[in-house]
Amino acid sequence: MPSQEPTDLFVYGTLTDPERVTALTGMQFERADAMLSGFERVNSPLGYPFILPRPGAIVQGVLLLNVDPASLVQLDAYEAEGDLYRRQTVVVEVADRRVPAMTYVGHGIRASIAPLARPWTEPSRRTVHSEARTLAQRLRVPFAEEH
Repeated sequence: MPSQEPTDLFVYGTLTDPERVTALTGMQFERADAMLSGFERVNSPLGYPFILPRPGAIVQGVLLLNVDPASLVQLDAYEAEGDLYRRQTVVVEVADRRVPAMTYVGHGIRASIAPLARPWTEPSRRTVHSEARTLAQRLRVPFAEEH
């Protein structure tokens, strides 16, 4: 049976945006800057970062404090927990203290990058607009040729 106790959740990608968390859960959680050692953040072609174990690596992120079980279910659904990601227990550093937390570790999403894993970086606006324009052009061409 899942725990009914609130949990602390280490986030490092899209869930670092408080507005996104509120939109998903209807809640606002206390936050603290945190660091996770022994993992690296990797970019996927899907546009979402994920983390994988890697000795010596460090991931900067945010610790969401006292996430209630109902909100955790919503966040699990958003992260496709069990498919793209697996939620697991880790130890993070917050203000020179080590504290237990949960986080989402890459699982099925790993297949989207193998073997070209590279650290995740936020795409520039120019890159995003260029890729969107290219995709829009590719989507229009077959349609135009069919009619």
